[in-house]
Amino acid sequence: MFYRYILLVAISISPQLLFAAAQSGPIDPGGLLPNCGANCDFNHLMELANNIMRFIIMIAIPLAAIAFSWAGFLYITAAGNESQIHHAHDIFIKVATGFFFILAAWLIVYLITSTLLSPEYRTILNNQ
Repeated sequence: MFYRYILLVAISISPQLLFAAAQSGPIDPGGLLPNCGANCDFNHLMELANNIMRFIIMIAIPLAAIAFSWAGFLYITAAGNESQIHHAHDIFIKVATGFFFILAAWLIVYLITSTLLSPEYRTILNNQ
């Protein structure tokens, strides 16, 4: 049973490891905070909101994939056990609902930042 769990984790993580190097362009070392020093304004606040949402999505995607994999593993190994099937369905529903809310929050932040930011900052956000 332990080896099956290790195999499941390895299969779940391997796509992220294989495609991690496929990112185009250099990685921005700036982090979440915009580089504005003491002259921060509303545009920098919107850039911060966009950076935070982008960070949350980058964390949520692998976690959702792992949770979906775990729920699928529980569903496949249920062998007719109704409580385990119900538990797997609950995991599927909760993860899908949470991921939907995260994507909806990203859409709201993206629409607000693209509407309220000045034009020179819009090109910065779209290039990241």
